[in-house]
Amino acid sequence: MSRRLLHDEQLTLMRTEHRLVTAMYEHPGALDRPTEHALRYALSLAQLGTFQPGAAAVGKRVSRPDVSVRHPELERFRQLVLDHLAPQVLHTRDAERRLLGAASSLGRVRRAIVETRARVLEVHANDFSSEELDRELGQKTLVSVAGGGGGAGYVYIGAWEVLQNAGHVPAYVLGSSIGAVLGLFRARSRAGDFEEYMSFAKTVRFDDVLRVVSFRARYGLPGVLRLFLHAGIGSQFQHPDGRDLRLDDLEIPFESVVAGVRRGALGESPDQYARSHHLPEDRRPSALALRAQLASQLVKMVGFFNPMMVREIVIGGDALTRQFDCVDAAGFSAAIPGILHYDVARSDRHMHEVLDALLDREDVVALVDGGVANNVPANTAFRRVQEGVIGTRNCYYLCFDSLHPQTTLGHVWLQPVERVVALQVALNERYMSHHIKFSPTLSPVHLLPNPRELDRAVTWGRAQMARELPLMQKFFERVELRP
Repeated sequence: MSRRLLHDEQLTLMRTEHRLVTAMYEHPGALDRPTEHALRYALSLAQLGTFQPGAAAVGKRVSRPDVSVRHPELERFRQLVLDHLAPQVLHTRDAERRLLGAASSLGRVRRAIVETRARVLEVHANDFSSEELDRELGQKTLVSVAGGGGGAGYVYIGAWEVLQNAGHVPAYVLGSSIGAVLGLFRARSRAGDFEEYMSFAKTVRFDDVLRVVSFRARYGLPGVLRLFLHAGIGSQFQHPDGRDLRLDDLEIPFESVVAGVRRGALGESPDQYARSHHLPEDRRPSALALRAQLASQLVKMVGFFNPMMVREIVIGGDALTRQFDCVDAAGFSAAIPGILHYDVARSDRHMHEVLDALLDREDVVALVDGGVANNVPANTAFRRVQEGVIGTRNCYYLCFDSLHPQTTLGHVWLQPVERVVALQVALNERYMSHHIKFSPTLSPVHLLPNPRELDRAVTWGRAQMARELPLMQKFFERVELRP
């Protein structure tokens, strides 16, 4: 069976599970618990492929090798589920009838569940225990995907706080743009101190982070403003001895998406780009001139939403980029083309070596905002999980999105950009367990809101996550197969 076919079948099974569990949430008591659990166990078993025994119990990789489960019995079981259970769920519009149809199809697969599980355990008796298999199949692990959106993304802080208070800590965080910056804080510690994060955020001043300073582009693309993220938040990401944290030092595995500008795609060098776009200024423009520059660059930025212009790069997704300074990983992801220039101008031999090697390997001339390559990168998170970033593969992909068309004043004038982004995000939807389009939000151009605006954004995030939480909780119920 081809890799492409297995991929498509897995997505079909994931969609089946989503529709089934959603129906269970909407109609509690329509099925008894043993039936619910048997149906969910069947779908998990049908998706079984490669996993790391023991990882699901702790929500991260352990010191065990991955095991690939590939047997004719399992393939036959997968096909049985696809032929009989999946159609009952996917092709029935009414949720209650969907449940009844799924329960009726269980008679065709119930015996096969037990027999297939027994055969898998027999073949892999030296690889994993029945408890480890059942934990992998019966327990969801949270993956948090945080999309870009500038100042609109501050709602994510409140959402993560609600999740943590409900006992849901992400095992893996992947972010683009502002989602990478805020995701970095979420990944710093499993027990996030959100009061501390908010207190710190309210002390950061505009001139600490965003300045009009001209310097030669080395790894980034020039913009109207320069993003000095290390100066703004670097103190929060240091060892006690003052050394900067790298990605491997964070308690939660964290990766960021950046866009690499393909060699030759600009038709000019980054420094020539700055001159032709009138960007190399050393004087801060007036408020009116700054707005005009930003508006002009926003229009031009649409051209970067093109795979012929940029390629997606996952910082942290391989041995070379795992050595990234964690603030740099977020900084490059937030560098909006032509608007925010992020670069490594400091003396840091290690990062210069890593970045030189990365640009050479990827054949790109600059690193810019991950949002232009993949703003809500659910497909990338899915791929990284399948590659084994956290060991377990039975994951719930919770995706935060703040840059979608909205009718509020802060968004309406950005709708041309937001509509382009929405088309890109639509390609990711099949990989999402849950897609939260936050509304209301601050305007995306509110890159550094004042304390009152920040409190308002976080309150909005808490409120919406609290509304979404009950359905999500249903997916995290521990599934147990009963005789």
